Amino acid sequence: MGEGVADPLVVAGRTPQVLAFHGLTGTPQEVALVVDVARELGLGAEAPLLPGHGSRVSDLAPTRFADWLAAAEQHYVRMAAAGPVIVAGLSMGALLAFHLAKNHPDTTCGVVALSNAMWLKSPWPTWGLKLVDRLRLPDFWMAKSAPDLGDREERALHLTYNAQPVRAVISLLRAGESLAEQLQGVKAPTLILHGALDNVAPVSNAWRVAVRLGAVQKKTVIFERSHHILTRDVERDAVRHEIEAFLRALAK
Repeated sequence: MGEGVADPLVVAGRTPQVLAFHGLTGTPQEVALVVDVARELGLGAEAPLLPGHGSRVSDLAPTRFADWLAAAEQHYVRMAAAGPVIVAGLSMGALLAFHLAKNHPDTTCGVVALSNAMWLKSPWPTWGLKLVDRLRLPDFWMAKSAPDLGDREERALHLTYNAQPVRAVISLLRAGESLAEQLQGVKAPTLILHGALDNVAPVSNAWRVAVRLGAVQKKTVIFERSHHILTRDVERDAVRHEIEAFLRALAK
């Protein structure tokens, strides 16, 4: 559903460079705002297309969080060879960003977590996913409704799959639960942004993550009129302002 292309986004620039990740079933469009802010500040930036995404749901079905993290690590290591890196991500992409910050504390100078999916909404889909997992049911696809966006025009344009392979989503659920216990290892300055009307990852995720982080410098901002795809919703200009201020401070 939606329009546009799923190509990776790349802009040349100075360090610190920004590495931004999209969410499950999404594309780099979801973090184009982050890349654009980096470009305006003269920073290098990339938003890669993660394995299984940007083509067909059948390509996503066999992939798991470990596959997305392995790809994220490859991009990170290559980028970090040139200097410090700021990691960013939306939804599942935020989990990848936290993992990289935890695994590479010496080269990560900042984290931007948008609509983090550390925990999913309860009782649905969390309880349903856990039941499927406990019963060891074979993989199947769950139909997706329209993207969680309050802006109607952006919702119609947003490029994403129209279904989610349940086993891939379960791998995300497990990854979030595991990572939540390791967030003390994230020491880099962190900006946490979340929509109060998020129907995928509850807004409480912002505060639950903030208190677990090992970072001394951290800021949490809640956008009262925004849903899950924070970067394209009705308060995207305010989201952009927060990201710009954060990146500008790190790039001094």
